Amino acid sequence: MRNVLSNQIKVNRAIKMSEIGAHAESAAAMLLAIPESVVEALPARLIAQLLDANWTLAQQSKAIAERDAISEGAIWDGRRMREIAA
Repeated sequence: MRNVLSNQIKVNRAIKMSEIGAHAESAAAMLLAIPESVVEALPARLIAQLLDANWTLAQQSKAIAERDAISEGAIWDGRRMREIAA
């Protein structure tokens, strides 16, 4: 029980330190992708950096998907980040 509480405090600190922390749902999704053993092993500062690195990677991936869809003739809705016609 103590480890869960310790991890929750650490996670809360990491979210507050991270840029993605301003986007609660995205931060929660990114956090779920990190194995619990990694969260246990890292300090909050490094968890925050990992969250932000994953967030940056996700944004880059979205930009690549948008570029690829447009180059293949699709009409891309940049606001919703999805293809609306081909």
